[in-house]
Amino acid sequence: MAVKNIQTITALSSGTLNVNVSKLPTSLIDTASVVRVIGTVTLSGNLNISPTGTPSKNAAIKILWEASVTLSGNSVVIFGETVPDELAATNFVAECVYDGAAWVVNILPDFAGTGIIAGKLLAADSVSTAKILDDAVTNAKLANITRGSVKVGGASDAPTDLDAKTSGNILVGDGTDIASVAVSGDATLSSAGALTIANSAVTTAKIDAAAVTAAKLDSNSNKAQITIPISFEDASELGVLEFKMCFDCTVDAIHGTVTKPFVSTGTHIFKDDTGTVLTGSQIDMSSALTLGNIVSTTPTANNSFSAGDVIKIETSTSGAVGGKSVIVLCCTKV
Repeated sequence: MAVKNIQTITALSSGTLNVNVSKLPTSLIDTASVVRVIGTVTLSGNLNISPTGTPSKNAAIKILWEASVTLSGNSVVIFGETVPDELAATNFVAECVYDGAAWVVNILPDFAGTGIIAGKLLAADSVSTAKILDDAVTNAKLANITRGSVKVGGASDAPTDLDAKTSGNILVGDGTDIASVAVSGDATLSSAGALTIANSAVTTAKIDAAAVTAAKLDSNSNKAQITIPISFEDASELGVLEFKMCFDCTVDAIHGTVTKPFVSTGTHIFKDDTGTVLTGSQIDMSSALTLGNIVSTTPTANNSFSAGDVIKIETSTSGAVGGKSVIVLCCTKV
């Protein structure tokens, strides 16, 4: 390319730099008029490079941008075309051709300069946070990190990778930092997420008041025994006897022990708070039983009681009165 004319101008902080276009060559290939823009400046307003004079059709000129400019939110405009911020902060070439009605401006990076990253039209450090669309940085755009690591704030608040994959560890903050640590003390944690409470770790202080219900007790720990003496010695002692239940329970079994032999058969019929017979609860003690003999039965229905309910025992004899018994109610607390 034969250069017909080279003019050098210094960039301004704002305003307009005029370029005379009255006598320009009509080719950008064989011959060209060139304007170099140099200098170091921080823009306080838009900087315009504008044509003056009357160009002929196909008049051509190249603007070589070699200035070091801090845009500060302003723009560089060449022959009516705004230079992209990514190029305005670097070296570039603006090829301007007049088509007879308007200037056609083609702005290209200066591949001979230093402002290109891997042949792309971006200057080093030119992609600022403001230029990145929200939610636009996908996982594919992130640098690889070691499997099982997470991104955390490290020293000097710089992002760093924390190895969090140690088997059974959890991430815990200490008020300053975050670390991957093993669960210890009263419990351990497996790599499958199973938490195991250590033996003897649950002390009385760790159990909430009234939290240990009957359902939480061993099958033999929530049993209760209620002992009721019954006399058949006098007709006035026979009839319906009522005994208040002190807790919620189910009567599982009834045992009757002869404490004085009966003269005739003594009958015990057990009823719930409403007067309904406990199914399968009747105990008969005949005169053939001797001291200490036991008669047992197992109620199968109507045998559940709430605290405050009464259990009713209806007693009678088949003939002459005489005899005594002790009734034992075996109950499961609920």
